[in-house]
Amino acid sequence: MMKLLFLGAIGLVPSAAATGPVPVSKSGLAGINGFTFYDPYCGHGCFRSFSPFELSCSSTTSPGGHTTDSEAAHNLAECRASNYPYLSSIAWCVHLYCSRGVLNSTIERFWETEITGDVNVLPKWSYGEVFASITKPPTLVKLPTDTSLALNTTTLTTEENWKVTTGTLIYFFRETALESYFGLSILLTTFGLPIILTWFGHFPFMGGVLRLIKPWLYPSIFKTFHDRPLPFYLGNPPTVGQGIYILVLIVLNVVFLATGYRTSWPRQEFQWYTNRYQELLAYFMWRTGVLAFCQMPILFLFSSRNNILLWLTNWSHSTYMLLHRWIARLFLFQTLLHSIFALVLYTNTGSYAASSVTAWWIWGIVATISGVILVLTSVLILRQKAYELFLITHIVMATICVVGCWYHVFIMYENTFGYETWLYATIAVWFSDRLFRVGRILKAGIRRSRITQIGPTIVRVDIPGIYGVEPGCCVYAYFPSLSPFRPWENHPFSVVPTAMLTQSDDYARPKSNGVEKGYPVPANPGSTSSRATFTNSGLTLFIRKSAGLTRFLDGHNRPGLLTLIEGPYPTIPTKGVLRSDRLLLIGGGIGITGLLPFLSHHPNVKLFYSVKAADESLLHSIFAALNGMREKEINVDQRLDIHALLQGEVNLKWFRIGVVVCGPVGMCDDVRATVSQLGKENAGQCTFELEVDSFSW
Repeated sequence: MMKLLFLGAIGLVPSAAATGPVPVSKSGLAGINGFTFYDPYCGHGCFRSFSPFELSCSSTTSPGGHTTDSEAAHNLAECRASNYPYLSSIAWCVHLYCSRGVLNSTIERFWETEITGDVNVLPKWSYGEVFASITKPPTLVKLPTDTSLALNTTTLTTEENWKVTTGTLIYFFRETALESYFGLSILLTTFGLPIILTWFGHFPFMGGVLRLIKPWLYPSIFKTFHDRPLPFYLGNPPTVGQGIYILVLIVLNVVFLATGYRTSWPRQEFQWYTNRYQELLAYFMWRTGVLAFCQMPILFLFSSRNNILLWLTNWSHSTYMLLHRWIARLFLFQTLLHSIFALVLYTNTGSYAASSVTAWWIWGIVATISGVILVLTSVLILRQKAYELFLITHIVMATICVVGCWYHVFIMYENTFGYETWLYATIAVWFSDRLFRVGRILKAGIRRSRITQIGPTIVRVDIPGIYGVEPGCCVYAYFPSLSPFRPWENHPFSVVPTAMLTQSDDYARPKSNGVEKGYPVPANPGSTSSRATFTNSGLTLFIRKSAGLTRFLDGHNRPGLLTLIEGPYPTIPTKGVLRSDRLLLIGGGIGITGLLPFLSHHPNVKLFYSVKAADESLLHSIFAALNGMREKEINVDQRLDIHALLQGEVNLKWFRIGVVVCGPVGMCDDVRATVSQLGKENAGQCTFELEVDSFSW
């Protein structure tokens, strides 16, 4: 009683030992930027040595020390804040084991933020006040097995128990910090490597080295399949360059999963597990969870339309989409391992039955299953045959996966150990992309487009009042009134400045210096579609109708269709090809729309274009843009001889040839293979800059 009166009296007087509330951050990555949750270890060892015991004011216990957000846990924290036997026992333990090298300020910070188990509930007395009130060293020793007896006086814990408790925290934090280093390494490598490789070419003397290397990076790792899918829709193999990047990520995932483990057993007992096998399983479980989490921000970034790397690097959108799918597989690999290790560990410890019905376990299962569904429903055949089903499933499952991950770590750890930091980054990437997308739509404004049927399967969409279209870009078009129940549905399209398609009377026939092959010259090119039908400003889309939203474009040969435009977005980098000595544009079918914007951006350009007779109306519609070209070869119902035309350009002794191809996936793969072959054969004499705009993603 006298001790409590003494504490009450000194509590009214300013004390040098009382430091006041200390703000504490519960977010961050363990071991990064000084973020730690066991500072000092000796204090936390004392705290956890006494937290399992019942107190006279509460029958609730918390062996792990920290409380939860439940009412019972809050009451326990309130009880601890003013329970003198509890506070004095920890204070004396701190005095015994934290006397060397630990600042009083560190102890007071620990005391005020950790001692009750709830950072929002401060202890009634500071550490200095409680320790000063202990007039006689305690002699009663409580063993860890005595948890059934209430803690009702200042008590000692055994040195062995304190060492085991403290050692457990040290080993756990070491593993958690290592997970942060490894996870951050994967994230920074995945994000930074494209930037480094892009800017590598700006270093002195590196341009020539890259020109020699590129022909070896262009081809596919499997025959000539890249934009073309493998047989039976098994997917799209990466190029050699993409494969090297993927290999780096795989190696990092495997190395970081397999190395760096250090166990407390058998040298010293690990308090949470009874043998080295269980301790290692726990480390594997935690490690794989973090190695999955750390890839989520990049996973979302690479699939986003506002991926900042599209502007910082010379990598195409299709490359990032392919890498997105490979990172998703690595994410699922680590996720499944995490679930397997957890199942084996909890079964081995005998706690599976009790844990499997808890909310954190169930949310973990939800996140894992949604991740599996995400990957399985992303197979190529579903993306091509039922794209809208794939997209909706993808968005719903991704949302469920993130929510499941969030509750899995929040319910289990209450955002104490920094695992949620990866999720903050993931949500930030997703939210910023959606925000920028809405901003782009609002910037373009509500438009009324004119839809004109120019052939059995192709329509022309003229959208006035939108400018600034550059080569290598696309826009996403929304037609909400065509599908009222799915107004969010949108698709990417190559864009052409409408002014390029404006026809005038002096375009009656092709220029005599043009080169035509099988080019059908109409008597009056303007007769295909009346000149009054089109505007001469804004942008134009040519859309091939399919089984999706675009099939509803039939019957809209009138102005005023509600249209929203999102973009433009870069699809391929253009700086390299536009700096070449000679620019070759190779297109097929409706792919010509991706090439037309290049015509006015290079002084030495030649077009190679083939089109089916059924799509001849498309050729008539773009006649004005093509008629002014000095060099072009256009085939109707006849394939281009890719090797011959590229070999012919090499024979003209151009040193640096830029090639942009946009068309059927078979044509794109043929161009890729031929460019690679000729680049190797003519190394040092002729170099190629290749960009493929195939929309195969």
